[in-house]
Amino acid sequence: MKFLQEIIESRMYRRLDMIKGTDVGTIADMLFDHLIMLRLLYYIDKPVAMRYARDTMANPSFSGYRQSMPDLYNFITFVINQRQFADKLFNDWDITIPELRLKRMLRSIADGDLDEMDNNALLMLMQRRLKGLSGDQVWARRLVQDWIPKYANRQDRKNLITRLLQAVRRPISTDLYMQLMKSARLSTKSPIK
Repeated sequence: MKFLQEIIESRMYRRLDMIKGTDVGTIADMLFDHLIMLRLLYYIDKPVAMRYARDTMANPSFSGYRQSMPDLYNFITFVINQRQFADKLFNDWDITIPELRLKRMLRSIADGDLDEMDNNALLMLMQRRLKGLSGDQVWARRLVQDWIPKYANRQDRKNLITRLLQAVRRPISTDLYMQLMKSARLSTKSPIK
């Protein structure tokens, strides 16, 4: 029961009315950060990343907000269905995401068979479409593309994970960020703040 309570408390948007006044660009940026975090989680704790991707793809139509779904699911839903949430969001019709490619990438992670080249192409495509990304977000995308877990020593790995967590820590209250922090602590065997 405590686990379920922790998951619900770590949701970014626990109720639909919490998105009121948010702009789609901000949500798209968080979506980009979460795709980077999911890929990093895949490298440091593959079973957890697979479960998160499976949970996200439990309703692959992304047809509407669901409190019970992971934050990544709701971010995708808000961006894809801007018109449905036009009364709550500040829309930006220029922001689109490659929905089919995104679904393919989530399915590959859920199956435990990440196609790194396809994921790299998806992140690059999203970077080009999302004009307001920060330098830290672009840096994090590059770093996660070059991640080679079997060659990184423990200290290098700890430093890279810490820097990535710092780069994508906005917002800190999402379920994936909290899971990544937990897995990173276990992976590096030292506290990460």
